[in-house]
Amino acid sequence: MAKLGKVIAIGGENYVGIDSRVRKLNAFLNLGSDDVHFVGIWGMSGIGKTTIARVVFDRISAHFEDAIFLHKVREDSKRYGLENLQEKILSEILYIKDLKISNVFEGSNIMKRRLCYKKVLIVLDDIDHLNQLDALAGQHDWFGAGSRVIITTKDKHLLDAHQVETIYEVELLNKYEAIQLFSWNAFKKNSPAKDCEELSTQIVHYAGRLPLALKVLGRFLYKRDMAGWRSAVERLKRIPEDEIMEKLKLSFDGLKEIEKEIFLDIACFFEGKMRDYITRVLDSFAFYPDIGITVLIEKALVTVSEGRILMHPLVQEMGWHIVHQEAPEEPGK
Repeated sequence: MAKLGKVIAIGGENYVGIDSRVRKLNAFLNLGSDDVHFVGIWGMSGIGKTTIARVVFDRISAHFEDAIFLHKVREDSKRYGLENLQEKILSEILYIKDLKISNVFEGSNIMKRRLCYKKVLIVLDDIDHLNQLDALAGQHDWFGAGSRVIITTKDKHLLDAHQVETIYEVELLNKYEAIQLFSWNAFKKNSPAKDCEELSTQIVHYAGRLPLALKVLGRFLYKRDMAGWRSAVERLKRIPEDEIMEKLKLSFDGLKEIEKEIFLDIACFFEGKMRDYITRVLDSFAFYPDIGITVLIEKALVTVSEGRILMHPLVQEMGWHIVHQEAPEEPGK
């Protein structure tokens, strides 16, 4: 058996495989430089972008005059407005209480004027729209020498459009890390219990080495008996886990209707087929697949390997689930 990796415990939670990912991100951050750097962390839902950013933030924030980790930008910008997030950044970094910003333009001007002399570390977590980047980290000259802005997102195009110079694409766990992460959540140790080894292997295979799925399934199975384990494995073959599907569906929900059609067609009929072939077929239906498939790649819903369009198994299952909900009596429609 291969040697299991080091497990880092932070805030009572175990992080498997985090060290190698943190090292990669630190290399991109180039902390020794006095230039202002924007660094993106990109990958599919549930792959660990926020976890990596959080660990790096905790480890390097002491190197800056001030630092802030802005969680759930996508969610909070819709709920409270971008002005509120600008207020949070300025209040935290400038130690100003009860700061009120009338509009985003005013907030942007204040940020540029007041932060340009400070060496700051800012993490913008879960960005899903360009206007969020424009409002919260508009230009490099908003920040003082040596500042770093870390951006996590499921959409690579946002990083490209904002001219983020460095993008770290987060990879899935390897098979040993996947077993280890599942085991920490299911058994509170770094390997499966003997009587659960075979079932654990099946579940890890189902999860496709995705950290979110491994955690959700591991926690669900913690302290359950063998009958419960067997039942859960059989159920997963027929019914997807809601918590996992809901998180993965966020990227799908952000697509335009024609992009949703392309995604569902690939999930149901074309996964693993050559990109050129898929493009020709979908082009005949006026789906404009060249740009549509590019968008799916940018949103980490599909990948391309040796010319073939591939989907993570759980992302494909999410597509099947959507189709089944839309036409429960005609799953092949």
